[in-house]
Amino acid sequence: METVKAKVTFAELLAMTPADLYAGTKQYVSITKAVDKAKNNFIENLKEFSMHVAAMKRRYTTMREKHEIALDIPFKKFFKDNVKGDLPGRVEAMAGLFNSLVLTLDAAGKPLLSEQNFMDAAVDWLEKANAIVKAAQKEHGDDWKTCDDVLDTVNALSKPGDASKKLRDIRKRQKGESTTEGETAEAVPMTPEMAADYLVAAITTAGKMPVDKAAGLFLLCKKLPGRLEAAWVESKIADATLDGWTKNIARGVAPELTVITAPETGAPNDAAPAPAETAPVAPVQTAPDITAPFETKKMRRAREERERIAALAPVAVAA
Repeated sequence: METVKAKVTFAELLAMTPADLYAGTKQYVSITKAVDKAKNNFIENLKEFSMHVAAMKRRYTTMREKHEIALDIPFKKFFKDNVKGDLPGRVEAMAGLFNSLVLTLDAAGKPLLSEQNFMDAAVDWLEKANAIVKAAQKEHGDDWKTCDDVLDTVNALSKPGDASKKLRDIRKRQKGESTTEGETAEAVPMTPEMAADYLVAAITTAGKMPVDKAAGLFLLCKKLPGRLEAAWVESKIADATLDGWTKNIARGVAPELTVITAPETGAPNDAAPAPAETAPVAPVQTAPDITAPFETKKMRRAREERERIAALAPVAVAA
């Protein structure tokens, strides 16, 4: 029968003799040493362990394709049934990286990273690289192998020297953080022009996106005109000002300019000379109407009301 160790209170610890207190503390130091030793042993064998798991994963996939095992058996259960133990998360992640970089071929039919480079790399480097590769796969879909972050990661792991800082900088760049040590880079404020450029750039690459992301971007663009119109209403800028900007844009000048019309010359009763007969002139091709998107609902209602009142006004008849 297993003996249950009695819990010791703090008051009882204070009442112990120095020798008993030191002896009791020593047992926990021994446990910590054993844990540290096991941890170091685990890390030292992590790469070899992950290669075994990658090989088992390849065997598992082949057996499923040949219907040698049931299709509904997950890999973790397959692993546990065959090795009589659970698959550690860090080992599974490392095996996934081995599959992504060493067992995946580039356009030339070569592994992205050689097996020797994988084995020569420190565990810390590989775990940093795994975070970069996973994020790239999520962001770029099928094009993850040729994105800059993955190519730079492979390059860092392939060359001699400490790759830790390079990988850390790649990960920071991937997350949009500063890569300058000891400095906090000032965030560049997002301007409307930058936002527009970003949206246009995203649309031009929509063909390379997963279908759900491309469809979501298309839906956003369809909703954007209405959102922009509502935003201008909320801007509290007077309708007359918006109307003036709209007219200036139609004239091809800067919206904020004040256009001064030259006064008419000659007496008001002077009859204008009859135009000389000329050959028919082809109609001038005007630019597309770019004023419509700048007319808010409030402005449109005001314009329609002015037109209705003008139509009802009496026409003066000459005596």
